[in-house]
Amino acid sequence: MIRWSKISVALLLLASTGVFAQEQPIVPEDLTVTSVQDTLNEPYKNRIYYPEQLKHFFTSLKELSEGKRKKVNIVHIGDSHIQADFFSGRVRSLIQEQFGNGGLGFTFPYQLARTNSNNYVRYSSNSDWENRRNIYPVNGAKVGLSGIALSSTTKDAVIKVDLRESKFAFTKVKLFTPNNELVYRVGTTDRELNLTNTTVSKTSTHKIKSGESLSGIAKKYQTTVTHLKQLNKMKSTAIQAGKTLVIPTKEVERPRIVTSVFEPVHYSKQKNCFAFDFPNATAQFYLYAVGQNESNDLNGLVLENDQAGIVYHTIGVNGARYSDYNKYPLFFDQLEGLEADLVILSMGTNEAFDKIDAESFKKEVNRFLKEVKNRNPQASILITSPPPSYFSKGNPNTVASTLANEIIINGVEQKYAIWDMYYNLGGTLGLPYLMEEQLLSKDLVHYTIKGYEYTGTLFFEGLMQGYQNYFSTETEQTNESI
Repeated sequence: MIRWSKISVALLLLASTGVFAQEQPIVPEDLTVTSVQDTLNEPYKNRIYYPEQLKHFFTSLKELSEGKRKKVNIVHIGDSHIQADFFSGRVRSLIQEQFGNGGLGFTFPYQLARTNSNNYVRYSSNSDWENRRNIYPVNGAKVGLSGIALSSTTKDAVIKVDLRESKFAFTKVKLFTPNNELVYRVGTTDRELNLTNTTVSKTSTHKIKSGESLSGIAKKYQTTVTHLKQLNKMKSTAIQAGKTLVIPTKEVERPRIVTSVFEPVHYSKQKNCFAFDFPNATAQFYLYAVGQNESNDLNGLVLENDQAGIVYHTIGVNGARYSDYNKYPLFFDQLEGLEADLVILSMGTNEAFDKIDAESFKKEVNRFLKEVKNRNPQASILITSPPPSYFSKGNPNTVASTLANEIIINGVEQKYAIWDMYYNLGGTLGLPYLMEEQLLSKDLVHYTIKGYEYTGTLFFEGLMQGYQNYFSTETEQTNESI
């Protein structure tokens, strides 16, 4: 456990001399290390700023706990700290343990996009896929809810979706595609289909000309003499003009899947997605392309069950900033389909490394908030400040502190709640201890699994304390008015 008492004392001393711009409680003159150790449990002042902005979310939680509501949707959006889903995954685990597991929520074939993700779902396909993250300039790629465009030109593209955590077995799948078109059907099958391990290399042919040698032909096609001999069943390197050689290529031929093997799942079209309903809880299904589309695009899926509880969606893109999401209206259009009760925004690290000024940062945050509020007027919004990090070894990321303060100040006018991750993890002063306790990773920017899970626990505790305080205060005010 981190020696938070040491960090807390240092923070209290700085607060008393006005070094920190963030709001701090009044420090008694007789404060001692012993009293800090007695009164502070974990990091200093773990709280939610402006908790009244979470009225809709807190009310929804209460209704869920009283059996008056079946689902509460939380959507957690961010950068690489969220894409790996260690921090948000810990929050999901804790809040579903308390209020019920309503489903895994949003998921995306990160493996097919050749990037990292959580281990809850495994994707495989008989097709090659092109991807483009929202961090790159706009080029026509259909970047939507996942923040990553994913497309295939294979006419008979099939994706196998395999759940690896039985607790997230689902009865409903929501499919998000550009323009909300039924590019894929969802189906099941009793057959064991292997989409990736049966691939074979494609071949071409070469007609031998007079004067050519096998070694020269091998060099021309970037292969080896041995490979040509094996492929053509040759015992020697002797060749004859006019004969034809089989030539290997770097392309692979994926197995073709006949769609008649799938039992289609009943679906209905909704405003922003297609909903597929399974008769029983399941852990596996297939997406198979329908029609002869020039490009089969996919923006993501949602997995839900038929139980009452929390559906915790996570959307993260490595390297993302608020401005990157702001480039794509489709992202915000499809976000509406998640029916969020709470939207959590966890960005700022990449902006801090860009050394963005506070005013420019606020402009992008507010632009993002406007789009979210326009499409999700009922949703509560909570922003977390960026966590402490280093620009380089021995050089703390001080811009993160500036952005954290801007987030707090901006929350008054923009009416959102805040959890100050930067301060709750000790800020600049806490960095040596984060390293000592192996919570900060070797790159000095990201956190270890232990660090992310610890952060998730802190966030959950702060959120639940705000939830309890909200209704305690409401009860007190009601009693006083009687």
